Amino acid sequence: MTKIPTLIADDEKPARRILRQLVLADADLELVGEAMDGHQTLDQICALRPRLLLLDVQMPGKTGLDVLNALPAGERPEVVFVTAHDNHALSAFDYHAVDYLVKPFTDARFHRAIDRVKHRIHHGHFTAAENALRALAAQLQQQAAAPATAEPATPSYENARLAVKVDGELHFVKQRDLRWVESQGDYLNLHLHERRLMIRMPMKRVEQLLHPTQFVRIHKSTLINLAYLERIVATSSCTQAARLDDGTTLLIGPAFRRNLDRVKNLASA
Repeated sequence: MTKIPTLIADDEKPARRILRQLVLADADLELVGEAMDGHQTLDQICALRPRLLLLDVQMPGKTGLDVLNALPAGERPEVVFVTAHDNHALSAFDYHAVDYLVKPFTDARFHRAIDRVKHRIHHGHFTAAENALRALAAQLQQQAAAPATAEPATPSYENARLAVKVDGELHFVKQRDLRWVESQGDYLNLHLHERRLMIRMPMKRVEQLLHPTQFVRIHKSTLINLAYLERIVATSSCTQAARLDDGTTLLIGPAFRRNLDRVKNLASA
């Protein structure tokens, strides 16, 4: 099998070094060059004709998207975006990017992206995973383009999902499967039915993203899904805790007791 000529385009030296090591370790890839800004990337694409481009989004001179926009569609290599920013993902798929890696990522995540590149090159069509990503991107773009209403509709609890980054990959978690959330420094632990995910996100932000009538903050470091709340128990003369249906007991912070008033209202409704 012919090796895939690969060009790295990233303005950060440490990022280029990591990508270089990963490319050189793959027997199916051939590193043909490295670029440090948008203009250099365009010049090297024209001179070296790489089949694969590992492309950063934010670069001096021209962004990664500017680079692709300057190339005729038929002259663009297969592209894997490698970036610290996740807010360009939808635009990336407009250019038929094979994958979108968010820094930092693991070697395993990089290899999954390269496997998709190889499949595209050797079989000439999208994998099932790529098709799913494109369908999701199209759906999100349609939603973004839809006329704004006075009050945006909140998805039903049964249909609501939480999009989170784990190991450079975007996961879509069903909110009804999320039992409770705990914060640990800059990270959150999402406690699901049969697994736990650790993500980097402020508690306030995840609170905003979760279904407003189903999730309640009971402590500065704890948020629970009311579907799994079994009872509220006294742990001392002045403290209380929420007990979930699996026996998990979580302290209720004094400043958050008022949040449980809505639970009482729901129970008496």
